[in-house]
Amino acid sequence: MMQDFLLGSATSILVMLAHLAGTILIVFGVKNIRSRFDDMNILYVSIILVFVYGVLLVVLFASAGIWAALYYNLNLVEDWGNAFYSALVNYTTLGFGDLLQASRTRIYGPMAAASGILMFSWAAAVLVYVLQAHLPAMIQLTVHNPHKKNAGH
Repeated sequence: MMQDFLLGSATSILVMLAHLAGTILIVFGVKNIRSRFDDMNILYVSIILVFVYGVLLVVLFASAGIWAALYYNLNLVEDWGNAFYSALVNYTTLGFGDLLQASRTRIYGPMAAASGILMFSWAAAVLVYVLQAHLPAMIQLTVHNPHKKNAGH
């Protein structure tokens, strides 16, 4: 049981590092995209939000893939497809993925769920941060300069 807990904890840390890498990519990507625009406008905000969403989506699925690799390598499921399905179900906290796991290693399901709760919250926080950083300026541009070029009209 302790070995399972340690292995699950190590997997959770790998998942957290994946989210950290995604967050760093978002920071540098947003800065790079911003440098290509003379003015903040709707196109800029749209590109930023699509970019952030895409990075977060890839990182969330990659995180489930990290858990799937654990399930697969421990032979908790018979093939990679079932490993990914089971990990994704646990990671998203739907909760019925443990039916595919051996009872001696069911600790991984709740650990993947706890990891998923934390990492989905992390992803939501990153998205909210990006929205808070860009939407007020957009609102200000459209309210105070409704006819200005690049203000979205």
